[in-house]
Amino acid sequence: MAKISKLVVIGVMLAACKGKKQDTNPKNTAATEIPKVDPSLCETAGKNVITADLNKDNRPDVWRLYKTEDEGGTKIEFLTCKQVDMNGDGKKDWVVAYNRKGNPLFEKADFDYDGKFDMSAVFDTKTTHVAEVERDTDFDGKFDVRESYDSAGQLQSVQRDRNGDGKPDLWEQYKDGVLIAILYDDDFDGKVDRKDEIPGAHPKVEMPTTVDNTATSPINSSGNPPAPAQQTPPPATSPTGAPAPAPKPAPAPKK
Repeated sequence: MAKISKLVVIGVMLAACKGKKQDTNPKNTAATEIPKVDPSLCETAGKNVITADLNKDNRPDVWRLYKTEDEGGTKIEFLTCKQVDMNGDGKKDWVVAYNRKGNPLFEKADFDYDGKFDMSAVFDTKTTHVAEVERDTDFDGKFDVRESYDSAGQLQSVQRDRNGDGKPDLWEQYKDGVLIAILYDDDFDGKVDRKDEIPGAHPKVEMPTTVDNTATSPINSSGNPPAPAQQTPPPATSPTGAPAPAPKPAPAPKK
C-alpha cells in the first residue's frame, strides 16, 4: 500500500477532472459491519488473509491473501491477491492478483468510488508486461477504450467507442510508441469513413478490414513531406507495470 499504483493516482485525478462530485470521506456504518475480503474479486478458499488499517478507524482497508504450499518438505507462503479500500466506504477500489512468482496477473481500479471498476488490466505471465487494458473513460459503467500491448509492454493499438454502443469506431495504430495511423467510423455503421496515416506505415494490428470506398486519403497524399507522427508521452507505470491513460480520443462528429 505504501507503493500505491501511479495508475490509480492518475485515474483519481481524471475522475476529478470530469467534474463528478465524489464523496471520498469514510461512511458511518454500524460497528458490527466490519468489511471483509471480497471473494468475487479473487480466489479466497484456503488463503490466509492479512488485513491492515491504514487510516486508523478500527476498520480494515487493505486485505492481503496468501497461499501456503509445500515445497520439498518446506512450507512456502506467497501473496496471491491484494484488495484495497481507498476511501473507507467498505468497497474495494483497487485489486491486484499475483502468480506464485509474485508477478501480476490482473489489476482493477475504481477511480470515482462508485463501486464499478473503471480500469481493468491483464498481464502477460511470460513477460510480466501489461498485455491489454480496458478503460471506462466517461465513468458510465461501460468500458469504451481497449489498449493492446506487444510482448515488450509497448502500446500497439487502441480501440475507442465514442458513441457508447459497445462497438469500436476509432482505431489507433502505434509503432515504437509513435502514433502512425487513425481510422474513423464517423457514422457508426461499422465501416471506416476517413483515415489519417503516415504514408508507408501499413497499419496492421486490430485495425478494421471494412473500409468505405469514399474514405479520405492518407495524410499528405499531395506529395508534401509527412507531418511528424504524434509522440505519446512515456507511460507512467505502476508497481505492476500498468500504463497511464492513452491519449484523449478525437471527438465524435456533431449531428
